[in-house]
Amino acid sequence: MLADLSIKDYLARTANSEYLPTGGCASALSAALAASLTEMVANLTISGQDSVVIRSQMEEIAQSMKELRKEFTLAIDRDADSYKELFAAYKMPEGASEEIKSKDEQIQKSILIAVMVPFDVAEMAMRMMDLIAEVARQADKKAMIDACAAIIFARSAVLSALFTIRVNFHLLKSKQIVEDLTVKSDDIEKQAIKKEQELLSWVKTKF
Repeated sequence: MLADLSIKDYLARTANSEYLPTGGCASALSAALAASLTEMVANLTISGQDSVVIRSQMEEIAQSMKELRKEFTLAIDRDADSYKELFAAYKMPEGASEEIKSKDEQIQKSILIAVMVPFDVAEMAMRMMDLIAEVARQADKKAMIDACAAIIFARSAVLSALFTIRVNFHLLKSKQIVEDLTVKSDDIEKQAIKKEQELLSWVKTKF
């Protein structure tokens, strides 16, 4: 379980010459860091906030970040497992035409799973950026910088996850699936970049 490793062990494991952890695992980790930072800033804002409405809003966001942090952490191992299954599919024996067809079907199924895990990470991370921006706007200046780091991690998670899946698009035989995922990926990428730029530009006006 990659998510159970210490930070030092995870980094050392990533740096070795094996195929795991993948870039998709790193994307999920980046998203988890973004959620953790946002949860921290929300909790700090709660403790220093007089408004009942804002405290309630920050409590809801902190809880959402806690749940997302768990989801992204699980995605680290989900991504690794999906690639293990893909490599296992490629190693399936070939014989009769029916066996070849079965192997090809399993490979296509495994590729799609390997694509969808980081795609889900990218989509969740992009949507999370709205909550990060909301927390940043309610935080004090010191905590606001941590929220900026969070949205940068989130954008990084989005872009790295999307590039991870794009490299596998050519392996999918369904042109419709590739077309749909390409359109959705391009839209998610544009939104993530826009959301990051909007928040960072706003924060600069506060200093």
